[in-house]
This record gives sequence, C-alpha cells and structure tokens, in this order.
Amino acid sequence: MNVLLITTDQQRADSIGAYGNSVCQTPNLDRLASEGTRFDACRTQNPYCQPSRATILTGQYPSTHGVVSNGVDAPDDLAEHSLAKLLGEAGYTTGIIGKAHFASTYPVLPTGKIESVEGSASVPEDWNGPYFGFDHAELLLFGHMLRIAPLMGMWNWCYGPPPFGLHYARWLFRDGKGADKVRLMQPEAAGATWDKTQTWRNQLPEEEHPTTWVADRAIEWIKNSMRSGKPFFGWISFADPHHPMDAPLPWCDMYDPMDVPLPEKRPDEFESKNAFHRMWGQGALEGSGFEWANPGGANLSDAQLAKMIAGYYGMVSQLDSAIGRIMSTLDELGIAEGTLVVMTSDHGEFLGDHQMLFKGPLHYEGLLRVPLIVRGPGFRANEVNDEPVGTIDLVPTILDSVGQAIPDDVEGTRLLSGDREHVLTENNHKMVFELPLRTITTHRYKLTRTLMNDDIGELFDLEDDPGEFVNRWSDPASASLKSDLLATLDDVMNHDVREEPMVGVVA
Repeated sequence: MNVLLITTDQQRADSIGAYGNSVCQTPNLDRLASEGTRFDACRTQNPYCQPSRATILTGQYPSTHGVVSNGVDAPDDLAEHSLAKLLGEAGYTTGIIGKAHFASTYPVLPTGKIESVEGSASVPEDWNGPYFGFDHAELLLFGHMLRIAPLMGMWNWCYGPPPFGLHYARWLFRDGKGADKVRLMQPEAAGATWDKTQTWRNQLPEEEHPTTWVADRAIEWIKNSMRSGKPFFGWISFADPHHPMDAPLPWCDMYDPMDVPLPEKRPDEFESKNAFHRMWGQGALEGSGFEWANPGGANLSDAQLAKMIAGYYGMVSQLDSAIGRIMSTLDELGIAEGTLVVMTSDHGEFLGDHQMLFKGPLHYEGLLRVPLIVRGPGFRANEVNDEPVGTIDLVPTILDSVGQAIPDDVEGTRLLSGDREHVLTENNHKMVFELPLRTITTHRYKLTRTLMNDDIGELFDLEDDPGEFVNRWSDPASASLKSDLLATLDDVMNHDVREEPMVGVVA
C-alpha cells in the first residue's frame, strides 16, 4: 500500500468546511473527509513549526527528539528515527516535496545546514537527497514572504537569487526573470504597503506560486514513483496558509471581508488569566524588530481583522484546489484505493481569537487543534472520531497500516487504538524569552501548567466554555479537578528533556 502524507502550515481545523466552516470553500478536503475518517479532536504536540514537524517525522515528543522550539535544528540522529527511513528499509520509494523546515532558515551564526539561507548556497544544482531518511527531496526554503527585521529586511533571500534558495527558488529563476517575480510577491507590487494586517493581493501568477509548484512536483514525483514498481511514501508539505495572507489571483479576491464572521470578543476574559495573555494580544513592542511575528490582534479594527481572515481563507481555498489535483492524480493512475492518504497541519493559527494573531506560547484551541483526515484501508468513510489524538500518532498509525512493526522509541499511539483519554502538548518556548508549558487535553478539559511557576496556569472546560474565556485555575470549585489533571500530567509528561541548542532567533 502507498502512503501519502499531506501537510499544510499553520492551518486551523475550523478553516475547513467538513469541520464546520460555512464560508471557506474546501470541496476537495470535504470530499476526502466524506471518503475517510475525520478526527475532530486532534492537537499538535507543539505550537511551532520545527518541533511539530520533527514529531510528525519521528512519532516522538519534542522533549525526546530535542527540537523543543523554533530556532532549534533537528539533530542528525533524527534521520535514524525517521518514518521515511523505516519505510525505505521496508522497500518503499520515499520522497519529501515542499517545506521540510528541519533546520533554521535564519540562524544567528552560519550552520551550513541545507535549509539555512547561507547553507542553501552550497547545495549542488543536481542535489535531490537523501534527506532525513527520504531518498528524494525537492524543497521549498521557508516559503513565506516575510520581512523579518533585522534578518533580511525587505528581501526574502529564501526565494533566491541562486545560489541562495533551494529547488523552488532555482526553478523560479529558471528563465532569467526571477528577480521580477520576487518583486511581484511584495505588497508594493499590489499597490499596498507592509502593515499590521500582512494581507495583500499577490501579483505573482498562480502558475508560479509555491502552492502550485509543490502540487506540480508532487504529481510528477508520484508518477515517477509508480514506474519503480515499489510502493511509495511521500510527504507533500505546503507552506500556506501561514502569514502573510498573500494568495494570488483569483484566490485573493475569493472572499469579501464583509462576509467573514469575526471571533467573539469578551473584554472581561483577561480578568481570570495571567497578565501575559493580554500583553500577547497587544503585540511586540514597536521598534523591537519582532512586529512581523506578533503585530497584536488588539491593535486591529474589525475591518482589518476581517480583511486578514478573508485573505487566510483565500489561501486555504487555493490549497484545497492544489490538494484536489493531487487526489485526482491518484484517481487517474488507478491507485486511490491502494493509497493511505493522511492530511494534517503542523499547528493552527489564532486568527483573532483572544485578540491574538498567528502563533505564540499560549495554548488556545485555535493554535493547538489541527485538521486530521485519513482515507484508506481500516478507516471508515464519512466517520467522525472525537477521541483526543495528536500528530504524534501518525508514525505508529502509518506503520501499523502497512504491516510494519512499531519501534519501541515511538511514543505515539495508533489512531484507532481507542487507548487515548488525553493528548499532551509541549512547549519549551525559547524565542526572545523562555516560557516552558505543558498542556493536557481530555475529552472535556484542558489544563496548562507553567513549569517555571506553579501558581500560573490555565484550566478550561471545553464543553461549557468552548471559547476558553473563563480560566478555572484558581476557582475553588475546580480544585479537585485541577489536582487530578495535574497528577495525570505529571505522570505522562517527560521529566528528562533533551534540549538541542538554539541556533536561530525565530525560524
């Protein structure tokens, strides 16, 4: 049986029609959900890209594999624990297409890593792997048109010019017009300016866009893999809907901000929460150089937030179309029934919840809850599973589905095992400041413990308070519940944390 793992970057579960979104159009993902099992309560094991991706690769917690925060490179020994390596040894053709993000793009000092901007310049033109257990690699470096001061200023060197950048950047410059194409990605090309909304109408033609390139290369790789006569395992990794909200035409105009529902606001919600929650919503200090990472949802008008959400939905619908093309390829090749398809995301997005934007160290549902849809043998069509599961469960699930043994060092559980009563999320946030958190989520409750201060934490009743507005951490009526959840958390969390060194500030 073939295996296709499709991931997006920073996608909320509720951005998909099958998960209840009545505005954002996702017909292909809705169809995938109708033909497979939708996991309604899947949470990421870390709210940041690099730790989460290392967990998807290995089936281990960040505290075990060592990538505990963004800015931490995956250690070389992760290749030995890679799902790709295990399946390769079982006779599979393996490939990764798109954004891997196993290393920091902008390290403080040169690392020489393939996925660092400076390291990418040393990658030979004909290099296509191996990479972390994958036989074949075609990579998109970072994949976001951000202005990360002081790391890159206006220009995003991950898109070239060559020799900087990897496969996508070199393809973009293939005709000698790459510099003009990079200019078309900038907000100024659309008559806009870089502002807090980070939303504009990308002027790059859709056929040149990273989302299109990832789908094109994935389709070609699948066709080539079929000629090998061996089963394949492909990780197809898209870089959107991560900010900025800059989909190309026609997707950038697909949604009218007037039609987008805004998240509920409760001015009194921060009364039961630590002051840091309100501060995070106010954003990074002006002039700090980190406004791009957290412009602060509290600083936006309703119209500005609606514009951002509409832009985000445009990216989601573009992704849906690209994923639909890949699914059609499986149909055309006659291998859909013999292919296990897994679709998920590395983490979610605040998108205005609790007056917050993008991602951060606070473990709200918009950030932790991710889509997970599985279609293939053993997964019932049009089934909804509401068990608390995690992206850490993908490795054992895939191995079990193709009849391979699950190594002892895999910490996840098979998705349909029925063993899960809770799911654990870790975060050793180390960017600019340190904030180590551990969160346990059950069917009904979510508890977050601040490891550096046991007096600070969150306890939410997701049944009575799905919006997570009322923190019951200090509520006497919840004392017994809190004590039980803390005991469970202490029992299941890893107390012996492996922390690889920070090499980058943010990504």
